[in-house]
Amino acid sequence: MKRILLNKEEKEMMEAVCSARRFPLVRFELRNSEEPELRSTALNHVVITDPEDSMEIVKARSAVLESLRKKGLIRISYSLPAYVQSDYNIYYRSKLYELLCHTVLEAQGKPGFLFNLPAMRFGQVFPL
Repeated sequence: MKRILLNKEEKEMMEAVCSARRFPLVRFELRNSEEPELRSTALNHVVITDPEDSMEIVKARSAVLESLRKKGLIRISYSLPAYVQSDYNIYYRSKLYELLCHTVLEAQGKPGFLFNLPAMRFGQVFPL
């Protein structure tokens, strides 16, 4: 049996995932209102625990989740048949989502800017 080594952050994240009833996360996306299939990922594997979480904190969590996924310890799915809306309220209140919305608003109308809608794609993390 192959031994998998985890650093402190990975251990803490695994404990959080395994102890949670549900472990929600989102993907911040940019979309086009006239071409629904046109999308761009602005920030992947976003886990927010406080509305004031900084970009650095969120990116660090994202990197830990991706590392655990690559090690085969978790599965991340953005194809949920159903979800609990209250699990995602914090994301709408977050400073990072506010930043995404403002960025899209500022860019609207500029030549060559394809994306005019900020969006979130709901997902969950599952321990394997």
